[in-house]
Amino acid sequence: MRFIKQEKKLRIYNIDTPDTIQFRHGELFPNTVCSLVLGSSGCDKTNSIYFLLVVENGLRFENIYIYSKTLEQPKYKLLKRIIDDIDGAKIFTFFENDKIISPEKVLLNSIFIMDGVIGEHQQVIQEFFCRGRHNKIDIFYLAQSYSKVPKQLVYFCHYIRRCIK
Repeated sequence: MRFIKQEKKLRIYNIDTPDTIQFRHGELFPNTVCSLVLGSSGCDKTNSIYFLLVVENGLRFENIYIYSKTLEQPKYKLLKRIIDDIDGAKIFTFFENDKIISPEKVLLNSIFIMDGVIGEHQQVIQEFFCRGRHNKIDIFYLAQSYSKVPKQLVYFCHYIRRCIK
């Protein structure tokens, strides 16, 4: 591909004013997070997400949605107990791909965790990566292999975290 410098320029300005920029998660994170968390089995992918949700300077949210084939993990059970004790906060779980609701039906200020679902139908998941940020949904996709993650998900990610044993 060849680039040719043009004499005429088209200036594009950022029209966001300081009052339109939100920092829902404080200064450490952007307004919405779209992330891949990758690593072999047992390398603390779930643990990393757990601590982002429970530490003081972590992510701020009102609801958590978890789509996983391994909902019985101790960290998810502990997270459910914690969330159940917080007034107004809710946790929703999905085991089957066809039971997942669309991004438009997810409650505002939510976090959606997709854990170990790389072998499942990816269309619904791609919708979250594409449209989730418009509904203030933070998305975490946990997988063991980067090479098997659909390219569309990689394109929409802000962060890719690789966990190593």
